[in-house]
Amino acid sequence: MEIVWTAEAERHVSALADSFLQAGDARAAGDFVRKTMDVVGRLADAPYAGQRLAGRRGAYRAVSVDLWFKVIYRVVSHKVVVIAIWDCRREPLDLTALVPR
Repeated sequence: MEIVWTAEAERHVSALADSFLQAGDARAAGDFVRKTMDVVGRLADAPYAGQRLAGRRGAYRAVSVDLWFKVIYRVVSHKVVVIAIWDCRREPLDLTALVPR
């Protein structure tokens, strides 16, 4: 399957990597980006690997990058559309702006 990134998801990766860099941890920034790309890359072969997000319209799914981050995506036709990279330490209700109920 083809992987398609939304502009919002690309911004999330950038912003999260920048936050590691601002904290002075270039290694963590690189590890985060690498792990995120690995997880997303695997979705091309196993698009339904992530858990469905309960109570959301449109069959959104989530797969963990590590303890604190999740890739939010949808399978549309023959594409995996990456919607967001979610920092699980954030207020869960903030996710509603990205993924409708």
